Amino acid sequence: MSCSEYALRKMRKCLNMYLADTTRYGIGVFAAKPFRAGAIVLRDEDGDYYDRVCSYQELCERGYDLEHMMQVGLDQFRLPTGSIEDFFNHSCDPNIGIRLHARGQIILALRDIAPHEELTYDFSTYQNNPHERISCLCGTPSCRGLIGNFSTLPLALQRRYRALGIVGDFVAPDVVPTDRPLIVGMASSP
Repeated sequence: MSCSEYALRKMRKCLNMYLADTTRYGIGVFAAKPFRAGAIVLRDEDGDYYDRVCSYQELCERGYDLEHMMQVGLDQFRLPTGSIEDFFNHSCDPNIGIRLHARGQIILALRDIAPHEELTYDFSTYQNNPHERISCLCGTPSCRGLIGNFSTLPLALQRRYRALGIVGDFVAPDVVPTDRPLIVGMASSP
């Protein structure tokens, strides 16, 4: 498959989203249509999600900044692919959550999402490494000021994220990431 065929296949999955400038931190991903709580915002199960994964040491050798990588395993970080997914920003009060599995990912709406609302997830749900601490710029009333490992989140928030199935199994080993129902409801605040 050519590079352009690959890019088109991936972009077709993102027709209900678009990139735009945010008011706080550069480019972000926005909803092009409304999503109900529990709806699938993006499903990518092509089996190639983990093709561009490397270790922390490899990241350093290649000169990558951890802040722009998604951790997908204990010592596995997904490199940017040039797709819309590379532009999701963090929020301490996210409206989407990510479920990774062997074939790829499913992104779910955690609450009702209006058209033109930025799509954000809590980076801490996929963060478990000693090298990363990111200053948070989300500006929400629940802003923690720092994006850290999942274990640094308040216990009530950890339980909430675990119940929704949007936590990497490597950050919370007692989470069972398989066979969860896709449609979930939740309150809009922790």
